[in-house]
Amino acid sequence: MRGLWIAITLVACHHADAPTPVAPKGPTQCARASDSMVQAMLDRLPAKGTPPTEEADALRNLIRERCEQDDWSAEAIQCVIAMKRLEDAVACAKHLTEGQQAALVRDEEARFGAAPGSAVQAESPSAPSSSAPSSLPAVEAPP
Repeated sequence: MRGLWIAITLVACHHADAPTPVAPKGPTQCARASDSMVQAMLDRLPAKGTPPTEEADALRNLIRERCEQDDWSAEAIQCVIAMKRLEDAVACAKHLTEGQQAALVRDEEARFGAAPGSAVQAESPSAPSSSAPSSLPAVEAPP
């Protein structure tokens, strides 16, 4: 009889395995940020002609990967997601570290052969104009 009570107690105390966490549906924050930046770039292209789909997809993936691998801050991600115009990227650059910006520029140049100076430059308001500027890469400078 005692063995029966032990068995009942063990069965009653057994907890069901915790459910497996469900992966979030929809794009990640980094994917949303890269979509927003690339869309701001595409919006600047003339309406005529075929959009550069392959290049846009490659750039979108590059930005997303840098965002994820370099652990961009929530502020940087939200700023890029909120971009409506390409010029808005300048304000977002201050939320990235120099290392994060350098990695994005390096990968952009490796992938697209971007010429130096093709990124939007954002200088710190307190920095003298002769100092090396920070940049949010993968953004063409306005003509």
